[in-house]
Amino acid sequence: MGEFILVIGNGNWPSKALIQTLIEKSDTIIALDGAADKFDSWDIVIGDMDSINNQEQYEADTSQCDSDLAKALRRYDVNAVVGIEGGRLDHQLAAFTSLFETNSNAIVYSDSWRACRVPIEGLELNLDIGTRCSIMPFGTVKGVNLNGCEYELSNQDIKTGTLGVGNKINSNPVNVSHESGDLLFIWEANVA
Repeated sequence: MGEFILVIGNGNWPSKALIQTLIEKSDTIIALDGAADKFDSWDIVIGDMDSINNQEQYEADTSQCDSDLAKALRRYDVNAVVGIEGGRLDHQLAAFTSLFETNSNAIVYSDSWRACRVPIEGLELNLDIGTRCSIMPFGTVKGVNLNGCEYELSNQDIKTGTLGVGNKINSNPVNVSHESGDLLFIWEANVA
């Protein structure tokens, strides 16, 4: 099993218990820019350093081609991301789109939900029966299959919209796959 890498953003953090659990599990902790000012357990700081104290202590990556999160996801095989909620809405949405532009398999954590990109090879999860879940296409997604949920899909093309929102797990494992496009799977958090 590989190294567990956690990225902590400068947005609102989930509960102290969830953060502590993820920190304890992590081999490497990456702070995104100003998040480095909020705690001192980080191993690496990544960003353009526009929202951090003592900017001169860090080497800024001033490239505006990627968000700070996308920079971290490109450089490291990240497992978990926290701290994207709150603040600017464009930053929150960019956190999800950065999963697609970097082909990252990281899971985005908050207290009440989890989200991840569905890779083309598919995703298989074991979740508690009754867990609420949704799939969210970004653009057109072709050949979507969803099994293990109340509302299943079989080789269906879907596009940005509300189809796929408000589903529920009814058997395990839950399998999600697609032929092409960007698809996000979101599920209700039952445990850290």
